[in-house]
Amino acid sequence: MTVRKAFKKRVREQIEVTGQSYAQAAEQLERSNPALATPKTPGVQPDPHPASAVVVRLLKEAGLNLDPVTAFGVGGGIGFMYALFQYKEVPAPLLTLVCQHHPEPWATAILSRLEVAHTTATNKRDTQKLLDAGQAVMLPLARGSVPWAKQIKFAEREEIIVVATSASEDNAHQDLLVFDGRSEHRMSRTELLEAYAVSPRKHPTLAISEGAVLPADLSGAINEGLAATVGAMTGPVLGNSFDVNFGLSGLSKWSEKVLATTKDGWNKAYGSDESWRSRLQECIDQEHTARSAGRPLFAQLLTTQGLTTAAAHFERSGRLWRGVADRAATLSYEELAEIVSQIAAEETQGVSALANDDGFQTPASLH
Repeated sequence: MTVRKAFKKRVREQIEVTGQSYAQAAEQLERSNPALATPKTPGVQPDPHPASAVVVRLLKEAGLNLDPVTAFGVGGGIGFMYALFQYKEVPAPLLTLVCQHHPEPWATAILSRLEVAHTTATNKRDTQKLLDAGQAVMLPLARGSVPWAKQIKFAEREEIIVVATSASEDNAHQDLLVFDGRSEHRMSRTELLEAYAVSPRKHPTLAISEGAVLPADLSGAINEGLAATVGAMTGPVLGNSFDVNFGLSGLSKWSEKVLATTKDGWNKAYGSDESWRSRLQECIDQEHTARSAGRPLFAQLLTTQGLTTAAAHFERSGRLWRGVADRAATLSYEELAEIVSQIAAEETQGVSALANDDGFQTPASLH
């Protein structure tokens, strides 16, 4: 009841902005947010994961229906990367935690593993052609050019991946509906293309090809995604010295640096500045992740695949992540380091259980 009450409030807010009827606004919000869809398991609501949700939306625009929990697994599920980016112009470093599979591009990984036919574009001209053809497109926009995005100093060109569709049936209107994985917004075509042009364009523009289909059996794609999870959590990822910041070793490094007395230890890096507290919560629940670092969503996926031992470890890990986010305003460095160590231990066991489960075959090199 609480979920539906909140949904009805969002419908009323959209009506005020767009002038739509209640039915129109409700249908649009239901369509644009897989987290509001009826879950397969009664009483279990999938946590929204933006990177998966935009792929689900892109596929749905082409008439292909993919469950958002499955999409999360096919895309690579959970991951981890730790970094403190320091700038001379600001007093405190920018904490960055990436809690989803990384750095493999999410959308292209899903479409490739599902063998869904699609076209790509890497420049403004070809992207505009896809829009002119009336196709739904997924593309990167620069954060600093997206009016609804939270602005982060020195991250103005960071990419936000969205799906853009025509706001009118005849495609003559220049307004576009833009879905960022959590909510839907309107932008003019000019605004969209300008925001695209100033992005680094590390991710290509994607459009689903006419006649594309999903495989009848998704188990192969899911297994590929889970193999990617295990690979990224155990490394190497980049093949250079920064690999220590990824996966299970990254979790251990984070716990170590919180208490370290070196220059990159938190005591010296932050001093009396407590900006890390709000940033910590953002990284666990919003930036490059699903709520609680995506661990409850990953556990749900593993349960559906019968991988219950691994699922139990990530359920417990998810509760630890939730505790960090909920207590971010009051945690001491010592408390934070201890919880992160517990997370690392739980996820080490979870990854090991996953890699050695008879129901899931990873590449031999990962055993």
